[in-house]
Amino acid sequence: MVWARTRCGNRPTVATLARQETYQFRQRQVNSDQMLKTSADPQLQGPSPEVEAAYRDVRAQLDPTAAEAWPALRRRLAGLMQEGVQAKDFQKRLAFIEAGVRLTLEGQEDESLFVLVQMLSDRSYGYSATHALTAAAICLMIGPQAQIGEPELSALLRAALTMNIGMATLHDQLALQTHTASESQKAQIRRHPDAGVDVLRQLGVDDPLWLNLVAEHHEAPDGSGYPLGKRELSPVQQLLRMSDVFIARISPRISRRGLWPNVAVGNLYLEAQAQSSPLGAIFAKHLGMYPPGTYVRLKSEETAVVVRRGERVNTPVAMAITDPDGMALSTPRKRDTQHPGYSVKSPISPEDVKIRLDKARLLKRI
Repeated sequence: MVWARTRCGNRPTVATLARQETYQFRQRQVNSDQMLKTSADPQLQGPSPEVEAAYRDVRAQLDPTAAEAWPALRRRLAGLMQEGVQAKDFQKRLAFIEAGVRLTLEGQEDESLFVLVQMLSDRSYGYSATHALTAAAICLMIGPQAQIGEPELSALLRAALTMNIGMATLHDQLALQTHTASESQKAQIRRHPDAGVDVLRQLGVDDPLWLNLVAEHHEAPDGSGYPLGKRELSPVQQLLRMSDVFIARISPRISRRGLWPNVAVGNLYLEAQAQSSPLGAIFAKHLGMYPPGTYVRLKSEETAVVVRRGERVNTPVAMAITDPDGMALSTPRKRDTQHPGYSVKSPISPEDVKIRLDKARLLKRI
């Protein structure tokens, strides 16, 4: 299913439908078989004791700024995933990463999305760990909006961080190879959900929800997923899948370009709508059509990078990095795309932007 990039007649936009469905979702009472069975006040609960204990270490060892924290967390997670069953102190090290994700996101959601999305298109960072951190951040941001509370939210976060532990090395390799996956690689891809569960069990993980989420993170509501071809997915499973699919679709590879973010978000919205799921609307509303870190061409013909989500899903705040003639600006200029003169004209693929951004410096200018 392809989302049209232009409006057709009076057909409502994704932005309008997202607002309508999110409102309707929040107003209606959902049956227990459609929603998670959370406690009466999930907001009063929090992460596990292990993660609580890790907060002290994170505050002492991790630079709190998004530009520094996410690359540091990526290095830790990449090492953990590459070690696999040989990893020492696995749960303690993962608890540090989980605590780092939670603390870095607090008050820095836009900055975090900016850094993570930028990292996805930078080959100097390994892809698999960056993918996992981005999925974890998106799940943690959107989960509470979908009424996902504790302990499900913590299991979701850990599953997002570890869902590809069964193929971490191959995951990085596939992002860099120029040809499509070989038959042996395809077989490993098909096996990796079960392989990931085996690795996690050997590392001492016994949380059934965490393990189930890893085992079934490639199932799809239309029955086309694997390894079981399931059709009934819980909201937690749906959110993990949507985050995983969105990141995979927008991330460029050596062998192909990434999908434009507004198309990726729109497609996920329509797929969810076809299954009568409100999560597509919630996903679009809270991530936006042009998430921070993506590039756009403005009506002014400037090239800009999105730095904040806007009041509407299609009106982000951006920083112009070139003038209308394509010349790099010595100082990026803030542009609110709600202003007609600076509205988003089209997305731009990161491969077409030749300017290397200083993420920390740019974020300080917002």
